[in-house]
Amino acid sequence: MGNVGLGKAHCARCERETPVMRPWRGWRWALRGWVGVLVLLGILSPVLSADYCVMIPSAMLVMSAGGPLLRLAREVPTCRRCGAPIAE
Repeated sequence: MGNVGLGKAHCARCERETPVMRPWRGWRWALRGWVGVLVLLGILSPVLSADYCVMIPSAMLVMSAGGPLLRLAREVPTCRRCGAPIAE
């Protein structure tokens, strides 16, 4: 999920030039946006404490999105044939 196949690179396992599955570049920008939202939530914490019914559950949903987003942002390019990670 989130992979875009662009270009070719040398795969050490296949020992030839193969198509590469590269992660979508937007995940890194999405991660930066997520960190920005967390900083904003920290600044707005007095408002969060005033509205327990809506703001705190919303903040928890934003914070729980970090795990999958970090995984997607840290994906490395892989070989389409064997799935080995390719260092670029």
